[in-house]
Amino acid sequence: MKNLPVYFLILVLISCGGDPESTESNQNLEISYEIDTVMVDAGDHFFFVQYGLGMSDVDESRKLLYNFNNQDFKMEIIDLENLKLKEVKQYEKEGPNGIGGGFIMRVQVLPDESVIFYDFNGIHHVAKSGEKIATYKLEEIDWKGDQLGDSEEINVSSLDTQDGKTFYGFYGTENFFDSKNLGIAQFNLSDQSLRLFPSDFLQFTSAYEISLEMNGGGMAKAPEQNRVRKIDDRILITTTAKNELWEWNLELDSLISRNYESQLSSNSKKGNFPMQASSPEEFREAMKEKNKEVSFGRLILAPDQDKFWRVHREMDRLTAGDTIIYKNILTAFDSETNQVGETLLPERFNFFEPAFYLDGRLWKFLNIDDEVAFVRVKPSISE
Repeated sequence: MKNLPVYFLILVLISCGGDPESTESNQNLEISYEIDTVMVDAGDHFFFVQYGLGMSDVDESRKLLYNFNNQDFKMEIIDLENLKLKEVKQYEKEGPNGIGGGFIMRVQVLPDESVIFYDFNGIHHVAKSGEKIATYKLEEIDWKGDQLGDSEEINVSSLDTQDGKTFYGFYGTENFFDSKNLGIAQFNLSDQSLRLFPSDFLQFTSAYEISLEMNGGGMAKAPEQNRVRKIDDRILITTTAKNELWEWNLELDSLISRNYESQLSSNSKKGNFPMQASSPEEFREAMKEKNKEVSFGRLILAPDQDKFWRVHREMDRLTAGDTIIYKNILTAFDSETNQVGETLLPERFNFFEPAFYLDGRLWKFLNIDDEVAFVRVKPSISE
């Protein structure tokens, strides 16, 4: 077992982080937080850490983290309360319960302990027992209601659901040379109904997309991460490119925008990096330049605090060895998504995504010699 950093407390006084006349960030609050690091007992098991737990989801009610190994089709379930491996479940790749055939890029755990597997071919819904409930290939569904154009499709990687039936995400064109986000989609798999909200409100993010093209063909893209999240009866949309949030009001079928101001970082990417590369080396160099610019994380709901938290980062400086040192900024929002405060996290803690909230703390995976540990930030805010 590794020696862990000593537990310590930091108290920070912060400014409101915005224009004092702005309705989005008009409070001057004090944030304090505690930070500790904990290790997970894996027994004799070797965790799948290749993607930095990027293929994981948290069942908050049962305090379990599900980490999927998409190479061996195994699910590692970690007991976060007792910080130990609970079990490893094997899923089938072929056969009636198979979820193979495509590249699984994300998992989502539902309240009934069933799991949604998202891949490029569609959606697999698997019961707690491991029996597959259904596979849905979205491009083969004859939708009722709104209709997608001939070249349009639903972006599976953007989808979110709370019940495994109604999903929310983006739709658009996905051709390498003509990829456009055309708006937001809501669909129900039970009655195969589709509802579209056409809008180009996120099209500006394509200006920060890096493309690798070789021998006249498209090889790779590095787009911004635009996210849709269903929280209770709200549809919230964020992007890594800008300090802004959008809310899709389903009743009014309207889009509400909120702009925020940070006093600790830039408020949008500047685009001071090449947008096209003609070799892997050029692509990596362009990505290095892009990674210097500001990037905004997801809103993380803290229901027991009636708050949202977010971490975003921006390059602070380069070391003599050309390594990027980031400043990580923790921002607090109230339940109506008004910004109420921001502060810097300690430099040594690279607390960017993925992160989640549980038991009053923000948790971030930390790889310690290929073992699973978590840095935990316990934030609080007061007048």
